[in-house]
Amino acid sequence: MADLRASRCEQLIEPVTALTIAVVGCNERLPHTFADVISAAEDVLAIADLGSLGVDDEDYTAWASGAPETLTDMIEAAQAKDTTRIWEAFSHPQFGLHRLASACNGLPGWAVPEGSEFA
Repeated sequence: MADLRASRCEQLIEPVTALTIAVVGCNERLPHTFADVISAAEDVLAIADLGSLGVDDEDYTAWASGAPETLTDMIEAAQAKDTTRIWEAFSHPQFGLHRLASACNGLPGWAVPEGSEFA
């Protein structure tokens, strides 16, 4: 159902943007960014936890199948202030945010990053 995918992707724009900014900030070791990662990842997780039932998009279904575990790993890494683990979760080959960007590509507010294997 395209409408459900569009709705989920619309709900994810703000938290994914916040999460991306926070992850980049963690690489700069800015103290507040670890809390920002936790908050934004929890917001994305709340939507990922809804699953993909009713979403007719292969990329969204694939992302949603492992995103909750990956986002939980990211939250735990941020609690431990482990920037390497945060980045590994963020850029996970199957459940990272680039896969979500591919699933939402073409919808308002979304574009697949240049150079992504999903572009």
